[in-house]
Amino acid sequence: MDPLSVSALVTLLSKIFDGTTGKVGEQLWDNLTSVVRRAFGRRSTSVEAAKRLGERPGDADSIRALAEALIADSARDPQGAVQVRHWVARAERTLVDDDAFGETTVDDARRNVVGTRDIHGDITF
Repeated sequence: MDPLSVSALVTLLSKIFDGTTGKVGEQLWDNLTSVVRRAFGRRSTSVEAAKRLGERPGDADSIRALAEALIADSARDPQGAVQVRHWVARAERTLVDDDAFGETTVDDARRNVVGTRDIHGDITF
Protein backbone atom coordinates (compact mmCIF):
# COMPACT_ATOMS: atom_id res chain seq x y z
CA MET A 1 0.00 0.00 0.00
CA ASP A 2 1.35 3.45 -0.91
CA PRO A 3 1.60 5.42 2.34
CA LEU A 4 0.64 8.57 0.48
CA SER A 5 -2.64 7.46 -1.07
CA VAL A 6 -5.77 9.36 -0.14
CA SER A 7 -7.45 6.21 1.17
CA ALA A 8 -4.45 5.24 3.35
CA LEU A 9 -4.27 8.76 4.79
CA VAL A 10 -8.03 8.85 5.42
CA THR A 11 -7.79 5.53 7.26
CA LEU A 12 -4.84 6.69 9.35
CA LEU A 13 -6.36 10.09 10.19
CA SER A 14 -9.71 8.47 11.03
CA LYS A 15 -7.96 6.13 13.44
CA ILE A 16 -6.29 9.09 15.14
CA PHE A 17 -9.63 10.81 15.64
CA ASP A 18 -11.83 7.80 16.45
CA GLY A 19 -11.45 8.27 20.20
CA THR A 20 -9.60 5.04 20.88
CA THR A 21 -6.08 6.39 20.56
CA GLY A 22 -6.25 8.88 23.45
CA LYS A 23 -2.96 10.62 24.23
CA VAL A 24 -1.20 8.74 21.44
CA GLY A 25 -3.64 10.17 18.91
CA GLU A 26 -3.18 13.66 20.32
CA GLN A 27 0.59 13.33 20.02
CA LEU A 28 0.35 12.02 16.46
CA TRP A 29 -1.93 14.91 15.52
CA ASP A 30 0.47 17.45 17.05
CA ASN A 31 3.36 15.82 15.20
CA LEU A 32 1.48 15.91 11.91
CA THR A 33 0.59 19.58 12.17
CA SER A 34 4.25 20.38 12.91
CA VAL A 35 5.44 18.29 9.97
CA VAL A 36 2.92 19.92 7.63
CA ARG A 37 3.92 23.46 8.62
CA ARG A 38 7.61 22.63 8.35
CA ALA A 39 7.31 20.70 5.08
CA PHE A 40 4.90 22.88 3.15
CA GLY A 41 4.85 26.28 4.84
CA ARG A 42 2.18 28.03 6.83
CA ARG A 43 0.12 29.06 3.79
CA SER A 44 -0.18 25.66 2.11
CA THR A 45 -3.46 23.90 1.43
CA SER A 46 -2.39 21.17 3.85
CA VAL A 47 -1.93 23.66 6.69
CA GLU A 48 -5.35 25.17 5.99
CA ALA A 49 -6.95 21.70 5.83
CA ALA A 50 -5.23 20.68 9.08
CA LYS A 51 -6.52 23.84 10.74
CA ARG A 52 -10.08 23.03 9.64
CA LEU A 53 -9.78 19.45 10.88
CA GLY A 54 -8.40 20.73 14.19
CA GLU A 55 -11.52 22.87 14.52
CA ARG A 56 -13.77 19.88 13.65
CA PRO A 57 -11.94 16.84 15.04
CA GLY A 58 -13.06 13.63 13.41
CA ASP A 59 -15.22 15.27 10.73
CA ALA A 60 -15.11 12.89 7.76
CA ASP A 61 -15.15 15.65 5.12
CA SER A 62 -12.32 17.49 6.90
CA ILE A 63 -10.31 14.26 7.16
CA ARG A 64 -10.71 13.62 3.42
CA ALA A 65 -9.86 17.26 2.61
CA LEU A 66 -6.62 17.00 4.61
CA ALA A 67 -5.69 13.70 2.96
CA GLU A 68 -6.27 15.19 -0.49
CA ALA A 69 -4.31 18.34 0.40
CA LEU A 70 -1.40 16.26 1.69
CA ILE A 71 -1.34 14.31 -1.58
CA ALA A 72 -1.47 17.49 -3.66
CA ASP A 73 1.23 19.30 -1.64
CA SER A 74 3.40 16.17 -1.65
CA ALA A 75 3.14 15.94 -5.45
CA ARG A 76 4.41 19.52 -5.73
CA ASP A 77 7.15 19.17 -3.11
CA PRO A 78 9.14 15.90 -3.08
CA GLN A 79 11.08 16.90 0.07
CA GLY A 80 7.82 17.62 1.87
CA ALA A 81 6.51 14.27 0.64
CA VAL A 82 9.47 12.52 2.27
CA GLN A 83 8.64 14.17 5.61
CA VAL A 84 4.98 13.17 5.34
CA ARG A 85 5.96 9.58 4.44
CA HIS A 86 8.20 9.43 7.52
CA TRP A 87 5.35 10.71 9.68
CA VAL A 88 2.97 8.12 8.19
CA ALA A 89 5.44 5.30 8.88
CA ARG A 90 5.99 6.46 12.48
CA ALA A 91 2.27 6.94 13.06
CA GLU A 92 1.42 3.47 11.75
CA ARG A 93 4.11 1.86 13.95
CA THR A 94 2.94 3.86 16.96
CA LEU A 95 -0.68 2.85 16.48
CA VAL A 96 0.24 -0.81 16.03
CA ASP A 97 2.37 -0.71 19.19
CA ASP A 98 -0.40 1.08 21.09
CA ASP A 99 -2.98 -1.49 19.93
CA ALA A 100 -0.72 -4.36 20.94
CA PHE A 101 -0.10 -3.10 24.45
CA GLY A 102 -2.94 -0.71 25.12
CA GLU A 103 -5.11 -2.92 27.29
CA THR A 104 -4.82 -5.86 29.59
CA THR A 105 -6.09 -9.09 28.08
CA VAL A 106 -5.88 -12.73 29.02
CA ASP A 107 -5.99 -15.02 26.02
CA ASP A 108 -7.36 -18.54 26.22
CA ALA A 109 -5.96 -20.73 29.01
CA ARG A 110 -4.14 -23.08 26.64
CA ARG A 111 -1.81 -20.33 25.48
CA ASN A 112 -1.48 -18.37 28.74
CA VAL A 113 -0.80 -15.11 26.93
CA VAL A 114 -1.05 -11.83 28.78
CA GLY A 115 -0.64 -8.43 27.17
CA THR A 116 -0.56 -5.48 29.50
CA ARG A 117 0.43 -1.89 30.03
CA ASP A 118 0.71 0.41 33.04
CA ILE A 119 -0.17 -1.99 35.84
CA HIS A 120 -0.40 -0.43 39.28
CA GLY A 121 -0.97 -3.00 42.00
CA ASP A 122 -1.11 -6.76 42.29
CA ILE A 123 -2.11 -9.32 39.68
CA THR A 124 -3.35 -12.73 40.80
CA PHE A 125 -4.19 -15.67 38.56
